[in-house]
Amino acid sequence: MPVLKMEVRKTSLELWPTQVSFFETPVDWEVNRQLAGEAISSLGNLEDRHALSASKRRVRGILERSAAGQALKPHLFACARDVLGSWSSYLDPDHCENRALVIAPGGFISTHKDSREGDLTCVHFLTGGGAGQPINSVGNPRFVIEDPSRYFDEARLPFEPRHGYSVSPRPGLSVFFPSHVPHNQHPYQGSTPHVQVVANFRVNLPDALEERLFD
Repeated sequence: MPVLKMEVRKTSLELWPTQVSFFETPVDWEVNRQLAGEAISSLGNLEDRHALSASKRRVRGILERSAAGQALKPHLFACARDVLGSWSSYLDPDHCENRALVIAPGGFISTHKDSREGDLTCVHFLTGGGAGQPINSVGNPRFVIEDPSRYFDEARLPFEPRHGYSVSPRPGLSVFFPSHVPHNQHPYQGSTPHVQVVANFRVNLPDALEERLFD
């Protein structure tokens, strides 16, 4: 049987439709330095911070514990409203699950997502050596937002890269992304701890609006 010749059209799409937003305060904003110092000192006079478990490296409620935290919190809320734009009226003004993470040299954060804590996640760096570098560059430590469209243990074809967006941390840099997006942090190399704040915000959509948008 002869092969039928026909016109074949091809269309390729990049299917990773999510929004990541960045905000920067001045690198020398005193709030960043003060809050980093408070987070480190709150761990106590422990001789070996390297041995701390992940739970003990967290300083929960850091944004409510001091004047520096209370100065940073409204800034992060303002950024969250900017990210949401016309949807910002649904931002819960009372929900801000937050914690500081104190990462010792050699420490890292495994791939995870924060969707149990909120709908919109912010990572605000209090320290980091990436000043003057492009945001999407390999910093120390390297913070990575991963492609949320597939499981990590699924095989990939040779032409499929792993879609991760690298962020070079520096004081005052905030990264906002949907809380369902996986992220991680590569091992940190330095002589002093690296500190960042994680804040999770809640978006409360009315039932009728959810049905119209997602059903």
